[in-house]
Amino acid sequence: MINNDKQRIMRKLSNALNANDMKSAKKIIQKEAKRFMEKYEYYFYLALVSDDMSEKLENYTLSINNKPDFADAYINRGLVKNELKDYEGSLEDYNKAISLDPKCSLAYNNRGFTKYLKQDYKGALDDYNKAILLNPKLKIAIDNKAKLLSEVCLKDDVEFSAKFYLSLGIQEINSGKILEGIKNIDESLKYNKNSDIAYFYKGIAYHNLNNSDIAYECYTKAIELNKNLTDAYFNRGQILFKDNPKQALDDFVKAVVLDPKFVDAYYSIAAIQKSLGHYEEAVKNLDKILELEPMAVNAKALKKLILNKYLQN
Repeated sequence: MINNDKQRIMRKLSNALNANDMKSAKKIIQKEAKRFMEKYEYYFYLALVSDDMSEKLENYTLSINNKPDFADAYINRGLVKNELKDYEGSLEDYNKAISLDPKCSLAYNNRGFTKYLKQDYKGALDDYNKAILLNPKLKIAIDNKAKLLSEVCLKDDVEFSAKFYLSLGIQEINSGKILEGIKNIDESLKYNKNSDIAYFYKGIAYHNLNNSDIAYECYTKAIELNKNLTDAYFNRGQILFKDNPKQALDDFVKAVVLDPKFVDAYYSIAAIQKSLGHYEEAVKNLDKILELEPMAVNAKALKKLILNKYLQN
């Protein structure tokens, strides 16, 4: 019953916040939600709904005092300190938030804005770029960067452009937007034609489109640029598996040399060895899998098949 009450009240609070009805939200926090909240949550929400900067600052500080690793409270307190023109204090809060969550794109964006207010334009650009690389679709960072570049004579660097389009392309490929991903990967290659990761993900994209020829070329190019790119060997081996098993075997062996715990590569090696009639070698590789993952069902099944059908005395 308590959980149901909590869910109902938190929904009620969320609706008030979404409607920007801070007066109602404050009443809900103080009269209903307080009994369900930890102290740090209670003070955080009170700060969120307050329209008084001094009160906001006090409540975010109380939230942090009750939970010193609460990154959101540092980010929000940094915003308040900006409003109070305490830029050094704001930077300290964003630095703390980033130390707690190094992948928080919003913290980098906000720190960049504080640096912009302090006229540290190069520092602001660096932080906006970092925010955008972490989240290529973070509109506030993209807008802040555009504003900065339009106002100040700063040149955006080629390295950022390469990384930006690469990050965006990878994000789109991983989310299934293959054609958009390829377009952005190609854009990144205009800025860095020797990016092994760009060719690797372009290979993945064409692999997903069942265009094995281009995928093979991309994986091969990635390997030429980085001889230690384990997954490129494995993925290229998958393309070769059916029509050229011996060459595929070479790629899978290279993958396990680079990563001795690469279970899928060991399994592929064993499958090819079985197809070539190298049954004892196949069993040895299946045993390696079972050392790494004792409950590996596929390895157990293939080993049993080989032992019963091909290695019976």
